[in-house]
Amino acid sequence: MESRQYIFNNSTLTVKFGNILDTKAEVIVSSDDCYITMGGGVSRAILQAGGAIVIKDAQKMCPVPLGDVVVTTAGKMERQKYVYHCITIDKKRRLQMLARQVTEEDVLNYLLQHAVDKCFKLMLAMDLTSIAFPAIGAGAARIPIKKVIEQMSITIAHNLACTNKTLNVELYLYDLYNLYSEADYITLFESLAAKAALVEYKKKKANEDTAHDVMTINKDIVLPTRSTMKHQVFISYSRKDHEVADYLCDFLKENCIEYWIDKEGIFSSSNYKELIVDAIEVSKAVIFISSVNSNSSINVIREIGYAVNMNKPILPLALDDEPYAKSIRLDISDIDQIDFKNPVKSSKKLITSLMYVVNK
Repeated sequence: MESRQYIFNNSTLTVKFGNILDTKAEVIVSSDDCYITMGGGVSRAILQAGGAIVIKDAQKMCPVPLGDVVVTTAGKMERQKYVYHCITIDKKRRLQMLARQVTEEDVLNYLLQHAVDKCFKLMLAMDLTSIAFPAIGAGAARIPIKKVIEQMSITIAHNLACTNKTLNVELYLYDLYNLYSEADYITLFESLAAKAALVEYKKKKANEDTAHDVMTINKDIVLPTRSTMKHQVFISYSRKDHEVADYLCDFLKENCIEYWIDKEGIFSSSNYKELIVDAIEVSKAVIFISSVNSNSSINVIREIGYAVNMNKPILPLALDDEPYAKSIRLDISDIDQIDFKNPVKSSKKLITSLMYVVNK
């Protein structure tokens, strides 16, 4: 499979299929247990390449908390300066977290995001510009590859989007036992392409607009009433997907389509249920930004459920392959989705569908 490259501001992210030991990056990242035993997978390969000094240096810091990162020398590896050891295995700590009613998914999200974030912070603090990641935790830690890809792509893209430094990041996908096909990685490619496109769009937008509208939330905010609502479209989404929502709002504005969106969560509390009801009833259509986030949001599910009851046309924009929440699945499963993994690319199809609905 060919490598794929994505541009985020001044940085590049390259996804490669192969052996991470072939990298020329200053930092090579490993995944290990809290005692850094370097007993298998990428960590074992790094130990063999770097020599005993790597594990000797690492174990000075043990035990290491789940999700943390330890920096060591790269030993005999000629092209690397450091090894970053990400801790993804700590059965005792994971059980403690689960005992506090933290879900398994939350634990995995935390350790993957925290570990990748820590790598970037260390990299910038040490004035380094290149790093190579494996699929952290997909080996001995037995974290599902789909989860690893999802969380790593989100966190890497976020870090690159938030810096103007020139960083070169590599993500190595090495399928030792040929368990996966290229199709299994399509979600990663589409997700990264979408994130890169959004960063480029926001950068372009920032260059075009020198003045930015700033929304100030205070106790004296004037609430809209049903009689003042003039919007054509209601947008239902999770605020965790705010970047896509921001793009969508700009796109609708450019095409002279008035919309309603609760960007800051001002109207989401129980005090404003009537306002949400009015906003849905006034609208000619409801855009549903469907994702793993929105399909687990009680507020979003209620909004879509009410829109269905009101016979409002619903336009689902799919950001990922997450199925609809069970309580709305039967009602909207027969509606054609618009694949919105790459919003910039999919916008033309959206505007065609919207124009048909709002002009009926």
